[in-house]
Amino acid sequence: MRVLVTGMVAGLNHEEYVQRVLEMGRIEGREIRHYNLVRDLERTGEKKLDRLLGATNYLFQVLREREYRKIGYDLLKHDAKDAIIHVPATIEWNRINIKLKDHEEIAEYIKPDVVVTLIDAEWVIQKRLRQTTEQNEFFQRIKEQDHTIHEILSWMNEEVSLSEDWADYLNVPHYVIPVNQHPLSLYKLVRDSNVPSFYVSYSMTHAEPAIRSEINKCIKRLTNYGLVIDPQAIEIGSNVEDAHEKEAVYAYTVHRDLHWFVGKVDAVVAIHPYEERPPLSTGMMDELGHARDYLKRRYMIFPPKNLSPFTTDSYIEKGHVYSGMDDFFKDLESEGFQSYNYPQAVRDVEWASAIKLE
Repeated sequence: MRVLVTGMVAGLNHEEYVQRVLEMGRIEGREIRHYNLVRDLERTGEKKLDRLLGATNYLFQVLREREYRKIGYDLLKHDAKDAIIHVPATIEWNRINIKLKDHEEIAEYIKPDVVVTLIDAEWVIQKRLRQTTEQNEFFQRIKEQDHTIHEILSWMNEEVSLSEDWADYLNVPHYVIPVNQHPLSLYKLVRDSNVPSFYVSYSMTHAEPAIRSEINKCIKRLTNYGLVIDPQAIEIGSNVEDAHEKEAVYAYTVHRDLHWFVGKVDAVVAIHPYEERPPLSTGMMDELGHARDYLKRRYMIFPPKNLSPFTTDSYIEKGHVYSGMDDFFKDLESEGFQSYNYPQAVRDVEWASAIKLE
């Protein structure tokens, strides 16, 4: 599969993430062609990104068009079935968010099967930008500008939004994947076609160790059936003290979970294995409500003695509430979902920042 990968050109650990995916391909003897638009642009003209951005918009566009053609010809030459084409959708430069409206070239020369935008927590991105050791002018200028949390969130939102527009134009799926998820998440989309996608919803506030362990076991098991988007892969910064910055973080957290995550997957799986308290979280119910509005499949693992008619008749389709994990997976397979067989060596590829599921 050809996967177009976007994401903020600075502050993301995306290059290493992609390298792990390529490693997984090598383990399975699968050739994955890899292209990086910015790197290729810099090599072709021997000019770094800051020089390219300092040219006129027209010249920068012409140079990009030439690189897209070169990538397209190379894909054709090698009859590439599996490829990762890594491009930014936007670039912040001199406080201006430059939008790379490259959808026509991408449609004609790249022909991706899916678009993926990689993201990370805003405070982690800010920390990387401030501590960058990159010596080229572009990264030094970004470091000097010392982006606020709100500016980083706005940049990330622009990146997701334009990537989404590209996917709509290309008529292909678009997913937003946190880089704290294991690179297997991206590898699945490169390796297999029509991969089912799930968002897992559960209480993030109440996290007793025994219950969280049970939830994590369910999530880990679900990853065998497709792409799983897990909200714990994005950690909200607890050290954001400015009231306006905190307001921005809260607003984007809700927007991300409801629209970037819930709005793009095939199904939402709510996991609430508590026999008694706590009650259903407001976040979970809001996510299920949006999933209903988006016409997504909805499943819920929930002890039967806590059932409510509002849960079973409004938020969840009939027959999709389960008393335990085994019943849920049995029903999932009866609906046609099949477990993918990824070699253990692929699953064991290390990713230092990955969330640990027991």
